[in-house]
Amino acid sequence: MGRPLRIGAMRPRTSKKLISGALLAVLLGSLWFYLAPTAIGGSTSWVVTDGISMEPHFHAGDLVIVRSRSSYRVGEIVAYRNRQLHTIVLHRIVGRDGSRYIFKGDNNNFLDFEHPAQSQLIGALWLHLAGVGSRLESLHSPLLVGGLFALATLLFAGAAFTGRRRRRRRQRRAETNTRSGPAAPLPQAQTLQLRILAAGLLALLPFACLALLAFTRPSEALLRSEVPYEQRGTLSYTARARPGPVYPGNLARTGDPLFTHVVNLVELTFDYRFESAEAARLSAKMTIAATLGSVLGWRRTVPLSTTSSFTGREGRARATLDLGALLALINSVEASTGLRSTYTLTLTPSVLARGTLGGLAVHAKFAPAIAFSLNQLELQPLTPGAGGSSGSSPASDFTRTSSATTSGRRSEAMQLSLGLLRLPVAKAREISLIAIGLITCLLVALLALAKPRRRDESASIRARYGGLIIPVDRVWQLPGVAVIDVADIEALVRIAAHYDRSILHERTDYGEAFWVADESGQFRYWIGTPEQTPAGVPAPSLEDAWPEPPTEQFELPNRPVLESDSAPTLEFAAQAPGNGSDGGAGLWSASWEPTVNRESVERIDEPYGVEHGPLLG
Repeated sequence: MGRPLRIGAMRPRTSKKLISGALLAVLLGSLWFYLAPTAIGGSTSWVVTDGISMEPHFHAGDLVIVRSRSSYRVGEIVAYRNRQLHTIVLHRIVGRDGSRYIFKGDNNNFLDFEHPAQSQLIGALWLHLAGVGSRLESLHSPLLVGGLFALATLLFAGAAFTGRRRRRRRQRRAETNTRSGPAAPLPQAQTLQLRILAAGLLALLPFACLALLAFTRPSEALLRSEVPYEQRGTLSYTARARPGPVYPGNLARTGDPLFTHVVNLVELTFDYRFESAEAARLSAKMTIAATLGSVLGWRRTVPLSTTSSFTGREGRARATLDLGALLALINSVEASTGLRSTYTLTLTPSVLARGTLGGLAVHAKFAPAIAFSLNQLELQPLTPGAGGSSGSSPASDFTRTSSATTSGRRSEAMQLSLGLLRLPVAKAREISLIAIGLITCLLVALLALAKPRRRDESASIRARYGGLIIPVDRVWQLPGVAVIDVADIEALVRIAAHYDRSILHERTDYGEAFWVADESGQFRYWIGTPEQTPAGVPAPSLEDAWPEPPTEQFELPNRPVLESDSAPTLEFAAQAPGNGSDGGAGLWSASWEPTVNRESVERIDEPYGVEHGPLLG
């Protein structure tokens, strides 16, 4: 029996190969465009930072990828070749001097001494990877380089060996397929996979374009900016008085005049608050002082509290005012000068705050003055709400505010304009990468789900071509007729239509087969394990169908044979199991004529001249 032939070669997956090739070309082109160094013709340079001149944004050991441009703007972080230091410097452009650029480190309080020309600029910041540069520095180790080279050699050799094994495996599979039939997926599944792949590529396209736009623009730029802020302070005081009808509960409060006959010590409190819409990191010092002066021009400043410190936006200072000491000082001055005068007492809280506001340095001073008139009898607030010499002032009259702005250059988030939509570049990068990752994962999952499953192929064929299929127990290989395996069920359906035959469905221990039998050959589409595909089961022989030959005895007359007698002739017919060609029993006939010198015939042990064939009528 010859080896089964195979027709209907596997359809080339041209569309999938074209799409895969296009994706590979786009990937390689993107890698070249974004990451290829200038040494091999690219436009990207890799810089490992060193020093503290760009802190806090950059630290020693960071990896910075810069890309060359045709022009550079003030505020961009750019790497340039410093001819004085004979090294590459990564600083920020803070100005222009004709055709040259002025650089400064973010953490420096001075400008770079060299003003490089355009030809010295390497590229602007494109990507910053913190801490990666220090790890890459270990690649300079000869031992590591040798190890990497050895590993690359092993990987290359392994890939070559794997490729040869894969080719040999494909050859063996091809040889096996010529005997066992194809294991190709259904065309419907291939079409579904191509549709899913095309839809996924269409979904990836806008986000790939967004990533291209976002990663080719700086996420930040150094721009001049002004940040407003407001400082607010409120003075309050309380004083214990001698028992009497002057103050309710014998306690003087903010806004009340202080009578020197019943009040001596005054407790002062100053509450400070720094207000701004921007983030602030502040540290401040605060004191309270009193200035005593006369209309004649005499002045004396007396500190009332020690210096207190605080961090943040809010602080509080406390002090004690001794009215008796102030009156004693006034009496001493008048006795010395021989002049009497009217006096004012000015309480001055002083706040000095330093830090950063919205990324800009801020130095804020706040020293509101709150005045009182002072004489031998009382200390009266000089505020708009005072109702007279002995009137009380509302507490709000003791609140002072001051507004100011701090200016400077700071990193501003760059915006990406997409028609009616504006996105920060950093946010656009994040959105594009997340979307590409999610779509890629979804695409892989859908392709895996759409992959044809062998256990479903037979059911799909029977559901699709059920009207043409007849289930059978066994299909025998006819003697002298080749078994021809076809590539797919569609080819078998075309053959059945061409020869006007039904499709026989056979189930075996190793799989299932669909057959079309004709005089020119037996055509088969096999579903199952390729390594165990049968090459066709031959039709059983007569010995297999009937192991014991039939025996029949015949009695003839026992007499001498005369020469005039004609030779006896025995004719008979018998029935035996069929050969599978017609599914029924077959008839066969035989005759026997003895020679003349035979005197008798005892029996016939086995038939001679047996003719196998179709049913004899």
